[in-house]
Amino acid sequence: MTIKDRLTGGALKLTAAETRVVRTLLANYPSAGLTTVAGFAQRAGVSVPTILRLVSKLGFGGYAAFQEALIDEVSEKLNSPLSMFDARSADEPGTGVYAAFMRNLAGALQQAADDFREAEFEAILDLFGDERSTVYCVGGRSSSTLALRLSLLLGQVRPNVFHIGNESTRLFDRLADFNSQVTLAVFDYRRYQGDVVEFARLAKEARARIVLFTDRWLSPVSNFADQVLVSPVESISAFDSRVVAFAQCEAIIAALSKRNPDRVRERLGIIEGLRNKGNAQFHRIEYRNDEE
Repeated sequence: MTIKDRLTGGALKLTAAETRVVRTLLANYPSAGLTTVAGFAQRAGVSVPTILRLVSKLGFGGYAAFQEALIDEVSEKLNSPLSMFDARSADEPGTGVYAAFMRNLAGALQQAADDFREAEFEAILDLFGDERSTVYCVGGRSSSTLALRLSLLLGQVRPNVFHIGNESTRLFDRLADFNSQVTLAVFDYRRYQGDVVEFARLAKEARARIVLFTDRWLSPVSNFADQVLVSPVESISAFDSRVVAFAQCEAIIAALSKRNPDRVRERLGIIEGLRNKGNAQFHRIEYRNDEE
């Protein structure tokens, strides 16, 4: 569990001054805690003993240990596929990779289930299920496929769902249509992508509601997102896994379908009917072309 997890988990009982410290740290995480204790205290507008009391509540023996933990988080967050390949390949045997990988994924799915918070998930469903809104889905280089998958699934159960291709040079042009009736699904995982973060920030300025899908180190978008859904990404490969994130998208669709089965059934029926008409017309045209 990261320091951020402990600060936001709700288990800590904080004084008003300690709450100011937490807000200061979360507003610029983790760099606010990597300065001197005096500098951190001045920035938060509290005394040095207040900082040290909070550090103690977090379970650290002193400020140096607290900073060391923050530095370890930064190091882990910025690991590249190359560095992870060297570290992980040293620990794994050369045989039995398939079974070990599948067990690793099963463990990640179980962890996601154990970390499930019903109230937060229901709030996400409220945003995606509001058919008065338009939903846009966007991701980065390694997560755009997730955004596309969610948009395709959501489009089956509700109207006005669009995928925004991150590779487009007109990415930021889409913001011209954003307002308080827009929900933006953002997929952003470690080695966070600057243009995705900036796009989400500008969407928030346009009053869009934001649902962030990210890892346990939390994309910078988490600082202003309305809802955040975290997934384990570690694997025995050199590359982080997106399997849990895909499963989360499908769980959202399953839950939305269960919320309003009659509405979803009606929409799927309309879609199937249109597909059948379209395919029939296509085959008629194709048949005439063959005759000619």
